[in-house]
Amino acid sequence: MAQPIPLKITTYKKGMHMAMSVVTKELCRQIIHIILGVIIAFSVLYFGKVLIYPLFILVIIGIFLYFYLKEHYIPIISDLLAICGREDEGGKGAVLFAIGLLITLIVVKNINSAFYSILVFAIGDGLATIVGVKGNLKIKYFGKTIEGFLAFFISAGIILYSHYGIYGIIIAFISACIEFISKKTKVDDNLILPIIVGLILETINNSSSYCH
Repeated sequence: MAQPIPLKITTYKKGMHMAMSVVTKELCRQIIHIILGVIIAFSVLYFGKVLIYPLFILVIIGIFLYFYLKEHYIPIISDLLAICGREDEGGKGAVLFAIGLLITLIVVKNINSAFYSILVFAIGDGLATIVGVKGNLKIKYFGKTIEGFLAFFISAGIILYSHYGIYGIIIAFISACIEFISKKTKVDDNLILPIIVGLILETINNSSSYCH
């Protein structure tokens, strides 16, 4: 007698998880995170607020798939989640990633601010995890490493300095701190980081004329 579908999915996922190390899975996950984030950031720069509509549709599809995949197997999608997803997450991070970018585009009016916030989030957050999983200087209270913090801060600083000068370095530090304490606050950084950074950048754009 054939096994129920949920049991097959569970067995399959466990086998895939055992076959790959945590470091390899995180590397795969963050590479996808960086690539998709960069593509969306430059799409915002090119298409502007029009991108809200496809992102909204993507969020709806993502939420549906999140619940559907708990009991069903879909080729390619289930495989990617098994290879790159975290244990028992079921694609939650990807859904929050899309929701965070959607809210950022809605609440941040300035296109440049939205662009830079998404770019910082994509590259900074991705590099923080890639470097952090192999880091040795771990702060147990926050569940993060100093190496990951520095990877975020340096990459974000490089990105923001080109347009915001020294203020970009300050914003990069604030952004790195938000990412660093995100586990302790119990709020997923995929959801809050691009929104907070975008609002800070927009406030600066609206109140100052120092930008290059």
